[in-house]
Parts: sequence; C-alpha cells; structure tokens
Amino acid sequence: MKVKKGEDDMKKSKENYNQLIKELTLGLKENLFDQEDAVEIIVKTLFQSYMLEGKSKVQALFTFIGGANSGKHYTCELLEKLNPKIEHLKTFYMEQYSGTANEQPFLKEVIEFVKNNPNAILVFEDIEKADLQIQLALYTLFTDYEKNEVDFSSIIVVLTTTLLSSLLQRKDVQKLFKSDPLQAHTFLIEQIAKEQILTEESIELAFDRKLLSLLNEHTIVPFHPLGLKALIKIGARALHQMTQSFIKKSDVAIEYRDFDTIISLLTLTLAPYLNARHIKQKIPKLMFNHIYEILKSHENIIQIDYQIAPKAKQFLEKVLENEELFLRKINKQHNRVNLKWEITVKDNIVECTIKNGFYMQERLGVSSTETMQVSDITFKDIAGHQKVKNELMEILSLLKEPKRLKKFDLAIPKGMILYGPQGMGKKLLAKAFASEANIPYVVVSGSDLFTAKNIHKAYSQAYSVAPAIVILEDIDIQGIVGGVISTMSIEPIVEELDNLQQSFDSPIFTIITLSSNADIPKELLDVNRINIHIEVPKLDMEARTFFIKEILKKPHDENIDTQRLARYISGMGGNELKRIGQEASLFAARKGLKKLTEEILLEQINIIKYGTKLENKNIRDIEISMSKTAYHEAGHAVLSYILLPKIKIEQVTVAPRSEALGFVSYHNDDYIDATSKEELFNDICVLLAGRIAKMYKYADDGMETGAMSDLEVSTAQIYAAIAIFGMDEELGYINVSGLNVAGMNPILSQKIEERILVWVERATKKTQEEVKRLWKAIDAVACELIKKEMIDGEELKTIIEANR
Repeated sequence: MKVKKGEDDMKKSKENYNQLIKELTLGLKENLFDQEDAVEIIVKTLFQSYMLEGKSKVQALFTFIGGANSGKHYTCELLEKLNPKIEHLKTFYMEQYSGTANEQPFLKEVIEFVKNNPNAILVFEDIEKADLQIQLALYTLFTDYEKNEVDFSSIIVVLTTTLLSSLLQRKDVQKLFKSDPLQAHTFLIEQIAKEQILTEESIELAFDRKLLSLLNEHTIVPFHPLGLKALIKIGARALHQMTQSFIKKSDVAIEYRDFDTIISLLTLTLAPYLNARHIKQKIPKLMFNHIYEILKSHENIIQIDYQIAPKAKQFLEKVLENEELFLRKINKQHNRVNLKWEITVKDNIVECTIKNGFYMQERLGVSSTETMQVSDITFKDIAGHQKVKNELMEILSLLKEPKRLKKFDLAIPKGMILYGPQGMGKKLLAKAFASEANIPYVVVSGSDLFTAKNIHKAYSQAYSVAPAIVILEDIDIQGIVGGVISTMSIEPIVEELDNLQQSFDSPIFTIITLSSNADIPKELLDVNRINIHIEVPKLDMEARTFFIKEILKKPHDENIDTQRLARYISGMGGNELKRIGQEASLFAARKGLKKLTEEILLEQINIIKYGTKLENKNIRDIEISMSKTAYHEAGHAVLSYILLPKIKIEQVTVAPRSEALGFVSYHNDDYIDATSKEELFNDICVLLAGRIAKMYKYADDGMETGAMSDLEVSTAQIYAAIAIFGMDEELGYINVSGLNVAGMNPILSQKIEERILVWVERATKKTQEEVKRLWKAIDAVACELIKKEMIDGEELKTIIEANR
C-alpha cells in the first residue's frame, strides 16, 4: 500500500506540473508579444529540469539576450506571477558593481536573500556591466563544481544582457535558432566570448571566461525587438486599463467605435520613441489629456465617442503595409505622425473623429552621426562618374544576387575602398551605394577615427540592423595624438574586419575612402579583408557642366558660355565648385549688380585656383613688369601649343596673383599614357621658353629671377630622363634610383652631371630656334596679353594660327 500511495503521489505531482506548464505557456504567450521563441525555450527548459532531475545546483539558469524594452525583465515578473512555486523575485542591477573588485559584500547579499527566500527568481540585469571579479563570483556561486552551504535547488537564475541583441535581428541567426538550436547556441557563445565593452580608458572583454563556460552549460533565450503590431497591442492594453479606470471613477461613458484603429494611430504619434515602456506610460496620458481638455471645454458631458474617418484608416493601412518606409520617414527624414481631429457636441455627447493621419516635418530635429542613417541620394543625383557608377552597380549586384558568389564558392565581400582626389564625390558615391542597396549606414570620420571604441561602436550599430554599411571616411587623415601629428591606427579596422561574421542574408559591408591607392594600408590588402578598390577620378565634363548649370540657377547673363566655364574648372573638386557660385553671388550682391556675368565667374574661378589678384601698387614699374611677364608667358604658351599639341591650354594670364605674376594654365585632365623622349624634351623646351622669349625681346634685361621655378623643374626633368628613364644615348638604359641605396651612385654622378649640361645646351639651342621661328606669334600673343591681361585657350589658338 505504501508503494501504491507513493506512485499515486508521483502521478498527481506530475499531473499538477503538467497543468502548471500549460498554464505557464498560455500566460506567457498572452502577455509577451513577438516572443514565441523565448516562451518555447523557457517552458521547455523548466519542464526538462523537472522531468530529468539533473544534478544542477539551481533549478534553471537562463541567459536572456535582447535589446532594451524587449521584455526580458517583464518575463521574470510573469514567471513569478504565473508560477505558484515562485514566491519572490530579486533583481540585482549589475551596473552598481562595475567599479568594484570586492565580491564579498555582493556574495553575502545574494546568499542571505536565498537563505530567507529559497523559492525565488534571481535576476542579474546587464551582467556585462559587472566587474569581472563579480562575474567570477557568480560562476563560483552557481557552478556544479563548487559546494555552497545554501540550497539553490529551487532557485531560477536569470542573467540579462543587451550585448548581441543586434545580432539576433539578423535573419540568418533567426533561421538558425529554428532549424538548429544547438548550433545557434554555440554560435552565440562564440560571439559573446568576443564581445567587448568600452571603458573610459580602453576596450575590455565583456565576460569572464569561467562565467562563459557556465552560460554555455545552460540555456540562452533570445528576445527579438518588438514589431509595430506588438507595440500597438501593448498600447491597446494600457489604454483599455486607463479607460476602464476612468469610467469607474467618473460619470462619463467612453466608447471606441474602432478601438484597434484608434490605438494604432495613437501609437504611431509616439514615433520615433516606439518601445514598450514608453508606450505603456504615454498612451494613457495622451488619451487622458484629450478627455480632460474636452471636459474642461464642455459642461455636463455624459458620453465621449471616438471614431475613425475613412482617410485616417487608409493612412494606417499604408503604414502597416510598409513598415520599412514608415521607419525611414521617421528616423531619416525626421517626419512625425500627426492626427487631424474633428470634435462635435450634441445633447451632451461628444463625438471625436480622427479625420486623417499625415506626416509632418519635425521642427527641432537633431541629426547625429552616431545613429544609423538611410540615404536619399541615388546614382542619378550624382553627375558624371559613369564608369565608377557602373563598377559600383556590379558590386551591388553581388549583394543583391548572392547566387553569383555561391556559384564560384566565394564569400560575401567585406567591403571596398574608394580612392581619388579630395572633393571628387567619394562620400556621395558611398551614400548613393547605400541608397541603391536599400541598406542603412553609419559614418565614422574625422577625429572619431582615432579612437578604437568609436570604430567598434559603429560596427556594433551596424550589427543591430544588419544588413548594414559602415563608411569610414578619409582614413588617411592626420591628427594630433599625444601632442604628435600622426595618422590613425589601422588595427581597430583590421580587428573588426577579421571578427565579422558575414552571411548572405545580413552582410556588414565596409566602405573606406582615401585620397590615393598608394595610401591604402597594406594590412587591408590581405586575403579576406578588402580586395575591391575603385578609383574615383577628377570630375569629367558632364559633372563640371552640371555644377555650372547649378550655379546658373542664380540670376545671370544669358550670354554666358557654359562650355568655356566647364573647361576652366577642370581639376576642381565639388566643394570648390560650390564656392564659385557662393562667392560670385556675394561679389555681385556687394557691388549692387543684378546678375552674374562670365567675367565675375571666371575671376572667382581664378581666385580659388590661383589666388587673389595683387594690387598694382605692390609691384614696381607695373607697365614694364607686365610687358616682360607677357613675353615670358607668351613664350611658354606658343611653344606649348606647337610642341605639345595633346595638352590643351586653358588660359594665359599676366594678372599678378598671390601664387605668381603670370602663368599658363592647362586643362587639369588626367593623361595616363607614357611620355616619349621627344615629348619630355619638348616639355623642357617649353619650360625654358619663358626666359628665352623674354631675353629675345629685352636682351640681358630679360634675365630675371622669375624663371627660377621653370629652371628647377626643367633640370629635374633632364635628370629624370638621363638617370631614371634611361633616355640618354651615351649612358644608355640605366636607372640609378636603386643605386642610391647601395651606395653606388658616386660612380655615375660625374657622368650624369656632364650629360645634364649637354641636355641643357641642346634644349636651350632648340628653344632659341623655336622662339625665333615663332616670334611673330609670340609677339602677337604678348601684345594681346598686355591689352587684356588674360587670353582664353580658344582665343590663343586663333592668334597663333593667324601668325605662324
């Protein structure tokens, strides 16, 4: 009979526990929204602990991973409420133990509580914020390998963390939890082991290794971020409770004719602060304030009816159909949802109708580079750079169609490098790439690049919304670190790239910008880092014409030659081109002019490119100086036109500027073909032509210091031709640049010096012959310069052709 009675007791106990599990499952699902996976794992673990009766020191140990306000602590409250075996809940906020290594007071507090409350839930909130010594103490307390005086067998332990909450939003991780929970558990433990926290002084590991081993032996519970529909349900429950309470305590009846739509629209008005705690607090207050204003304005009200007009319902349907578009408008465009109300009173009954919902620009929006952004810029918005855009579209296709990579057994690319001169659109192209990919991005630039924790933070944010893009702007920037000018350390970027857990569903893509491919750190070139490099060259004619047309949206002379202006701005970057319009407009406004003229725009271009015009009073004998300069520049220009026809001249000027008394400027287009010996020799002749033309006109008075720069460059080019390019017929095919290191240069230095003098003599002789042959053209150009100060490239061509 005793055996039978024991069996009956066990059967009854099992039936009771089965009933408890059913009620617990139902209660959790009714109160926790969008957390079906978490409910399933928790209930299964509790049931397993009862059925298997293992040797674990605690009844169950959970690690709750999820973002703030995702329901982690609320779940603990529900477990206490729904499980009659649980009598108490105690929460330890681990941030309080972040700066202490003395674990004894903490352990004493935990043990004392368990002694007095043996059937309880212990919650250690934000465990990653605790000092590592405190974490080690928890391991000692709960591990099965250590003995305690206190019985923990009826204790449920919950450690919560917000770390890796971003990882849980990735679709591939969510799929893994459903298809292979054990592998998902292992994956998360591996990621937790890599997690770091930012302190004021450094970056440290977030978890003690022994505590991690304990977590690995027990259960990880993922909490997903709440969706819009779940948040609306939370708001509905809060509003229902407020309404019932108000009706009981007042003589006013309240009726919602379409409760679901009303609460949905009210919830939308709280964006962007859409989290459970905020909605619970604000929805009741929002509605109470509305009711209060009605009662204050109208006496003897007996009933308030709330209803929805068709337009408002249509607005809500559009939002719920495309939550992504809604979040873009809220987070990126700083729009907010407003409701249009209509209130009518009849027979002491108030009818409140929500007529419509609409977006409204936030007046006091604050933009932050620390948050994820969504780009509104597309490739169509960027003028020129068609070749670059085509390459970017090819990279984009790999992200959108990963089967292309899988076919060749390739991993998803970790990123790309955009390099090219400053102001040519690299940053705009990066943001346009993000827009075309429909992927949010975060930017790290300037001084933020010098702090490892800023880079780590950017990648953490990217994980939170993956797929995402991290844009690291101008990593070749210099800054002052410890009082010394230095470049940023590449190590934090390398560490983040190496730790990336890429997936085809939720990639983290890095875009790095810098000025030259020569500046690309070699560490980034290693396999499995960043192997895609795209040059963003100087602006082409299409892009330059676009900028000119933008400038000409301001009042301007209709006769302005846009193509001429586009030629003059070759080589200028986007920021410089924007300055042209602003500074030309400011000049016109200061002078009281009604419109921009071509002369004003050209002058502003020259100021930006070559410096401000010098006043005549700063130059002695201005007329003689200008005349000499005119012949000097005419010599350069005419010989350049004849001897170097491939290189197009932009303008010739004798207007003295801060950079030079006069100059010949060329279209700043890139020429990538090799230079022949003839072309190099002719270029030397062009450099010498300034002084020789001036001396042809003024004899010995023409030998002045103004040719210093020409002589420096020509001598350097002769040296390069002989000693580096192997173009000298006597010394032959040599390059002495390597011999400098080996200490062998002195053997050839005397020979090189001799050949330099030979080349100078030949170049001088040829230049004198050309100046004499082309003197009519040189004289004509010089005279025109004296009259007009500046000659356009097309005008120069006409003068030379007429006087050859």
